[in-house]
Formats: sequence, C-alpha cells, structure tokens
Amino acid sequence: MSENLTCELTENLIEFCENRGSVYALLSRCYEKELDAAFASDFAAAPALLSDDKALAEGFALLQSDLSNCGEDDLERFAVSFNRVFFGMGPRTAQKAFPYESVYTSSSGLMMQDAYAQVRTLYHAMRFAKNPDFPEPEDHLAVELAFMARLCDVAVEALRADDAAAVEAALSAQLSFLRDHLLNWIDRFAVDAKKADGGGFYGDLAAFTQAYLEGDVDAVAEVVE
Repeated sequence: MSENLTCELTENLIEFCENRGSVYALLSRCYEKELDAAFASDFAAAPALLSDDKALAEGFALLQSDLSNCGEDDLERFAVSFNRVFFGMGPRTAQKAFPYESVYTSSSGLMMQDAYAQVRTLYHAMRFAKNPDFPEPEDHLAVELAFMARLCDVAVEALRADDAAAVEAALSAQLSFLRDHLLNWIDRFAVDAKKADGGGFYGDLAAFTQAYLEGDVDAVAEVVE
C-alpha cells in the first residue's frame, strides 16, 4: 500500500473498513449469545451486503430472511438451537460445534490451549479487551470476530488522521489475524455447525462466516500486498 493516501483512496478505504467492521460486529453478536427480538430486527433490516461475490451476498440475504418477522416462538427455537449447537445442551450423541479456536487447533481438542494464550497477547498489544460481561475465553469465535471489528475501527481512525503507517499496520494486523487464527479452524467449525443444525439458522450462519472470512482475506491482501 502506498504511503501517500489520496483523498479518493482514503474515502474508499474508510468505506471498505466501515462496511467490513459492521459485518464483523453483526457476526460477533450472533455467536455471543442467543438472539433477542431487537437484534433480530436490526440484523434483518441491515443494509444488503456489498460484495462482488453473488453467493456471498445471497448468503447474507438468507440470514436476514431467517430473522425477518421473528416472533417469540421463533426466538425460542433459535435459543434452543444456539445452546444445542454451541454448548452441547442436548443428547450426548448429538453433533456439536464448540466455538473455540483451541478446540480445533490443539492436539488434545481442549479449551484454553496455545491459541487462547496467543490471542490474549495480540489483544493486549492492540489494547483490545473482550466485553467483561461475556464469560467465555478470549479465543471464542465471538471475541475473535469482535477483535476484527475493532481492527477495522482502528484502520478508520488512522485513515481519518491521515496516518498511512498506522493504516498499513492496522490492515496488516487484520490480514495476519485472519490467516493465523480465524482461517485455521473456521472450515472445520462450519462443517460441525452445519451437521449440528441441519438447515437451520446457525448452520447457515457458520457457512456464511466461513465464506465471508475466505473472501475478506483476499480483499485485505489486495490492499496490503
């Protein structure tokens, strides 16, 4: 990326990062806790996903359709699915998709392993802290997605300050985190979530998350490299 940011490039990058940050924030909230009526309504009414990838845009629209006109019965059904798929609250033999990087990247398949320590170090370096009311560890998918949203905000702040070096650092941090953390387990997680939820919302959500991350790493790489 050139150190000289023109006005047009700056505005384009601000839009790029703001749009991506909004998607990451939405996805993070979906994995953080059960859906409530207000969030379901906000997600359903969010602007269409801006993407040259038709399948990706359609995947986002499908999620919005799933959440459109949610009633109490729908929200209860989603809550049951959330707890069954991500926390194993159901039959012992049921398929599960535990949303922790360590589970998918450690040889023992346990929580709070090397990935947990690594992301904590990264968060500290970027002055990021997870929501103190969220009880799950730092390598939970919701937290990793929230970190990406924060890195997008950092890039926007640097762009508005006309600090090219800080912009490049923020975008490079996004690229590294995608490659080193999110993309080294999201494919296996998505397969498990799809099996656990069948054709339900959370199976669709995991499939979209994987597709979005795979597309986003290419988009960021085009800017940085």
